[in-house]
Amino acid sequence: MINGTASVPSYSADYAITDGQSLYSTMMLLMMERHGIYEKELRADFASMQARNDLLKDMNSALATLRAERPNDDKTVRAYGTFVDSQGKTRSVYEFIQANGIAIETNNHDVYGIQAEFDAAINNVKAAIDSANSEGQMAVISLQGLLDKLNQVTELTSNVLSKDEKAKEAVIGNIR
Repeated sequence: MINGTASVPSYSADYAITDGQSLYSTMMLLMMERHGIYEKELRADFASMQARNDLLKDMNSALATLRAERPNDDKTVRAYGTFVDSQGKTRSVYEFIQANGIAIETNNHDVYGIQAEFDAAINNVKAAIDSANSEGQMAVISLQGLLDKLNQVTELTSNVLSKDEKAKEAVIGNIR
C-alpha cells in the first residue's frame, strides 16, 4: 500500500554510466526513478479520486435534502435547505449547487423555490452525479493502468537483481 506521507527518494541515472557504475547499477537507478514517477502519479490520482468521492457524497446529501424539502404542490414556496457535507460542515444546498456549476433557478437569487424549480434542481443534481460517476470509472481504469505499470517496474527490478546475483555467483564460481 502506498503511504501518502512517505517521501520518494530521488535517484538520477543521468550520469551513472559515465561515473563508472555497472550496467546493473544504472538499470536499477533507472527503474527506481521510473518507480518514483509512477508512485507520484498514483498519489495524485488517489487524491483526485478521494476529492471526487467527497464531492459525490456531498451531491448525494444535497439531492436527499432537495427531495426532503420539495413542496407537495405548485404554489408552495420552500427553502432549498441545508445539509452536512463530507467535511462535517453545514452547507446551503443552493450555494453548494451554484458553487459546483450545477444549474438551479436564479430568478430571485434566493434560497427558495417552488415545486417545478425543485424538480429541475433534482434532475440537474442527478445528471451531475452521473457525470461524476462516469469520470470516476475512467479514473479507476487509469489507476489500474498505473498500478500495472508499477507492478511491471517492480517485476523488472526483481528480475534484474536476480540476474545480477546470478552473474556475480558465476564470476565467483569461476574464480574458485
